[in-house]
Amino acid sequence: MRYVVQKELIASNLNKMRRHCPTAEIIGVVKGNGYGLGLVPLAKLLCENGVETLAVSRLDEAVELRSSGITASILLLSPVFDEKSAKTAIENKLIVTVDSLATAKLLNDAADAMQLAATAHIMLDTGFARFGFMPGEEADIIEAYKKCTSVHFEGVYSHFYNAFSSSSESVKLQINRYNTMVSAIEAAGCLGLKKHICSSAAAVKYPEYHFDAVRLGSALLGRIAVPNTVGLEKVGFMECEIISIKNLPAGHFVCYGEAYKTTSETKAAVVPLGVCDGYGLSKTEIAFTNGDKVNSLLRKVKHFGDNQMLSCVLNGKKAPVIGKVGLTDLVLDVTGIDCAVGDVAAFEFNPTLVNANVLKDYV
Repeated sequence: MRYVVQKELIASNLNKMRRHCPTAEIIGVVKGNGYGLGLVPLAKLLCENGVETLAVSRLDEAVELRSSGITASILLLSPVFDEKSAKTAIENKLIVTVDSLATAKLLNDAADAMQLAATAHIMLDTGFARFGFMPGEEADIIEAYKKCTSVHFEGVYSHFYNAFSSSSESVKLQINRYNTMVSAIEAAGCLGLKKHICSSAAAVKYPEYHFDAVRLGSALLGRIAVPNTVGLEKVGFMECEIISIKNLPAGHFVCYGEAYKTTSETKAAVVPLGVCDGYGLSKTEIAFTNGDKVNSLLRKVKHFGDNQMLSCVLNGKKAPVIGKVGLTDLVLDVTGIDCAVGDVAAFEFNPTLVNANVLKDYV
């Protein structure tokens, strides 16, 4: 079993986004184990293709990148919360997110103690509620900028909470909040800050908000939650060998729960791929809107008891998954397909759902 990562498609998606964002720097987001593609391999591939700044969510991800020899700039998308993490961030020459006056002072004190300079981007909370200075806290930003002299404030950013919506109302609301806060701190002398607010979905859908940089992760995988107007291609697929083939009579149940029964004689193949590997899970179960919830329910009703929505390509032909996907195995209907034990089936598979222990093979 292996997850095949198509390097050329990632590079192609990167270049398509460069053409779509011609005046903005591309920040390559490799959080969450490189969206399932492997943290270090994806980071190295992006650097080889000219990406100069990477972004991660967790400090240990950034440390791992540095330990692997990555010398590109690294933006840490979450703030540091204690002296140890602040010093680790400075030692590894990270761009640290500052989301409060307290965080700024913590970073500044750590830099002073180490007799080094720290670099930071200011995070604004325009509605996401995770990290960031709130509207009305501009005075705190200005104090941090002016008094934390061992911190070089390089940028100011925020994050959309509903850029994938068919309505642009929330995006415009957040842009207004962002612009208001940035204007206030610039008027007070906080100048020269790199501005960025778009992640992948917003970068594709709202080119007017590209500003100085865009943060791209899912776009590089070709898996975005907005209309794909840029021509991005999905990267990656799972390969797994058939381990058993047998003929089933009509009326034979397949897998758990009597959820699937053959209607005619069926040639069935077993593949050692299951839920423990991430297969059969779906990001569509994460319902952002009422429409998402309704669509998810309709899919479940329409396909109850079968896996018509799941299939693979086997020797050039489509083979549907039948029965429920098990923890470690699944069954394919290979009726009419010339195949044998050892033949390789290829499965469409969102890499963010792939178990981290599955081999990622860059080709």
